[in-house]
Amino acid sequence: MLQRLAIFAHIALALIFAASVHAEGLEPESSLVSTSAKNAFTLDNRFPKEWWFALDQSSYIGLTNIYVGERSIAAAGESLMTRPERTCSIYDSAICFNTSRLYRPDAPQIVLSGYAKLDGNNALLFGLDTGYRAEKINVSPAMMIGLSHRHYLSDKRDAQFVVEAAGWVGQSVNHKPCYDQFDRAYYCGNLSAWSDFSYNQNPTNLYLKLWFDYAF
Repeated sequence: MLQRLAIFAHIALALIFAASVHAEGLEPESSLVSTSAKNAFTLDNRFPKEWWFALDQSSYIGLTNIYVGERSIAAAGESLMTRPERTCSIYDSAICFNTSRLYRPDAPQIVLSGYAKLDGNNALLFGLDTGYRAEKINVSPAMMIGLSHRHYLSDKRDAQFVVEAAGWVGQSVNHKPCYDQFDRAYYCGNLSAWSDFSYNQNPTNLYLKLWFDYAF
């Protein structure tokens, strides 16, 4: 029994490490953190058959990625905008202002992702965004939730499908205008008229992924 637990612990650590190293390659280039547990589903035929029972019962929590930033503002798991420093008008490039303090966050934004392995074939996906709060923009906290499922195609466990569905929910973005000496509202990010500025107030990203693995 102790030997089996030791084997399971070794495999679990190996899978968590593998997910941390390779998960970025499974995401779109714009994604700041991984939204997948696919690397936790290694083909069981790579291990001795007497280990399969322990693998079927395996459950643990793995943290795949963490992003901490003050220079880039994130929403729905992706970069929303870079915090402006010296901002020039889109109408007249000679008119510039230092807007850095207007977008300086109260605290660094933290975005993390991971998964909870329920058994050998199922995992819950999760993510957390602490949000971004500054004088002229507020990005609310959000969560990423999802499910990953593995299905073997034969008793040899040498071919599998992995399907995942996940998404960021609950995110809201709120920009606040600046005002000139005539009390006219404008967007602080490029000094355009506030009436010309539009943005997505509720960004949402949904993911549906399907993999097929076969051991030759």
